[in-house]
Amino acid sequence: MGNPNFEIWKEPRGFLKCLQVFLAIFAFSCATGFRGSFSFDQNCGQQSHMVKVSFKYPFDTKIVFDVMKNCSSDEMITIEKPMSERHSTEFFVVIGVFCFLLSLGMLLYYIYFEDVDAKIQAKTAGQVIWTSGPVVDFCLAVFFAFFWFVSSIAQAAAVSGVKDYSNVKEIIGSLEQCKTPNKCESVVIAKYATLTVSILLGFLNTFVWCGNTWFLWKETPWHKEPHHTTPVQAASHHQQMPPAAI
Repeated sequence: MGNPNFEIWKEPRGFLKCLQVFLAIFAFSCATGFRGSFSFDQNCGQQSHMVKVSFKYPFDTKIVFDVMKNCSSDEMITIEKPMSERHSTEFFVVIGVFCFLLSLGMLLYYIYFEDVDAKIQAKTAGQVIWTSGPVVDFCLAVFFAFFWFVSSIAQAAAVSGVKDYSNVKEIIGSLEQCKTPNKCESVVIAKYATLTVSILLGFLNTFVWCGNTWFLWKETPWHKEPHHTTPVQAASHHQQMPPAAI
């Protein structure tokens, strides 16, 4: 282990790594921490029943609630509505967790091991070492920038599906128990602000990771041209050489 470089966060690649860590945490936290609910009132003459429904990540369970069967009795029946958006939203969360761990790992590399890796690269005479930190970091950045974009689109589709499944007005309209003489009125409509923020953070992560690839590219051997002696330098060196002794 070389000398720790705790000033790396002042450089663009270090600062962006810190930013990636926090953005990834916020993105998958908004998705996994979501708790939604809605309710509606079922009226039948003098009888009424408040129906409360809750749902949460990973959106792979059915929406289940009880309603009055009819106006002539207090008998309740259980209604089940499907909700299946697990795969898309879990894909988004997995990408977020992987990017968090990768960014944190590469940040530790820049702090503790970059100077050791630089000494090893200096001995290779400009050859590309595919296992070197800059090359690995650049390749992974390109890979995950693409998957941030794909997972953000998947998350947007999943959120749209969740909104459809939990649309209280559509649920009321589909229930036989909410038709005459029964009457159902929505009381609380589900809020999706947290999920919307997760989508925005996903695309923000895509932008940050794409921008970071430029700074990582500059650290790779492909960008750093080998030092060659130019013709002007060669002529100047020739002119400065003392004449050979006769």
